[in-house]
Amino acid sequence: MNQTTSRQRKMAYFVGMLVLLAPIIGLGMPGSGTSGGGALARMRSSYDLGESNLGQVDPTSATMNLVLLGLRGIAVNILRMDLDYYKDHKEWSKMRTTTESVILLQPHYIEVWRFLSWNLAYNVSAEWDAVPERFYWVKEGGKFAQRGTQRNQENAELYWDVGKTWSQKVGRSDEWRYFRKYFVKDPDEKSFKGQADPEVNPEMKDNYLVARDWYANANEKELGRGQHVMMRALFRSGPYKALLDYADALQRDVKYEPSSDVIKEKFSRARSIFDEGYAEWVSKYGKERYRTGKAEVFMEADQNDVAALAKENGLDAGVIRREIDFFQKTTNYRYWRERARAEKMPTTAEAHRQLYEGERLYKSGKLSKDPTTGKPGAQEMLEEGMANYAKLLDDFVELRSEDLTVEEGMWGLLIWRKALDLQGKPIPENYPLKWLWEEHQGLVASLQDRFNSMGY
Repeated sequence: MNQTTSRQRKMAYFVGMLVLLAPIIGLGMPGSGTSGGGALARMRSSYDLGESNLGQVDPTSATMNLVLLGLRGIAVNILRMDLDYYKDHKEWSKMRTTTESVILLQPHYIEVWRFLSWNLAYNVSAEWDAVPERFYWVKEGGKFAQRGTQRNQENAELYWDVGKTWSQKVGRSDEWRYFRKYFVKDPDEKSFKGQADPEVNPEMKDNYLVARDWYANANEKELGRGQHVMMRALFRSGPYKALLDYADALQRDVKYEPSSDVIKEKFSRARSIFDEGYAEWVSKYGKERYRTGKAEVFMEADQNDVAALAKENGLDAGVIRREIDFFQKTTNYRYWRERARAEKMPTTAEAHRQLYEGERLYKSGKLSKDPTTGKPGAQEMLEEGMANYAKLLDDFVELRSEDLTVEEGMWGLLIWRKALDLQGKPIPENYPLKWLWEEHQGLVASLQDRFNSMGY
């Protein structure tokens, strides 16, 4: 009797277990390529909470999570301390291995990817003396962020970080002249045979154009999930600003070109890019809408647009204008609009070229017009450039207070005055940009120091 009762009790337990397992299986069954899985798997997919929704999944990272269970945070903190130690002691191979271990532990913790990519591109690269070695570690930082976008395909911030590395670190660091060249022709001849590193620049494009593509991808991802890097209007300026930075970089490159024909071609190319950049800045970026606590506005709104926005938001037109002004000032929108509009003019490109060519003629000792060939010397070339530059500043008054614009004009004036002095000629009573020279006497001492250091 007792044996029968015991057997019945065991059967009842077994049946109860099966009954309880059925809903657990139904709820927790994992999804597959052909099946949505259980209810929980379908909910993870619907709300993009599953790891497979985030990007590529490394099975070893899942294994590490299981092994460490609740100790992942402690393990990552220890590894992060190890990273600082290895960096300080220049143990690069151990640092690289430790970096990989951190990613295995936290493949979807975005701040890990952001910090480590920045650390490689900015901190580690600065530890090297040779410029090619510095560029190698800048690439490593950018590549690391690119890997982060593969593992976290919907995160806009990592795409933005890649764009920042290729635009700001490659294009604006102290070594920008070399980095920009290396970006299209890698210094590692053995590995890349005079071509770009295909992992970062498969199409052999300028660094700013590659950055532009990454910024555009960041904007696309931001529409779906947002971002927490900065003010939204600043974040979304990335691809438009990269195009303007490309045009600006072409003008900077000119200083290292020996041929007048190449110089003229690059200034012409820069003008064309500024033209394209102006169109995008005004018609695309300027038309994007941004919401404040009071209204939804866009930066290229005219008087009629302001009236429509005021009606749409139930606000006074003055409030709308203040909101637009806030966005324009925060993003430096008006400056870049005027700068691009000015730079796309033929006379502006010609002014830049003439001022630079005048400096080159001065450096070579050709101070005045050649009596045999009639070719202009430094004095004549600079005077033509000064006249065109004066027209630029008359037409675009907002640029009169911009530091780089003022400095370029003052530098041209200084070289011109030196050319006259060497010829024993007096400074005329009136000349183009006289007002600029008189208003910015505070710059003369620093420009003179720069002039002296160049050995002219």
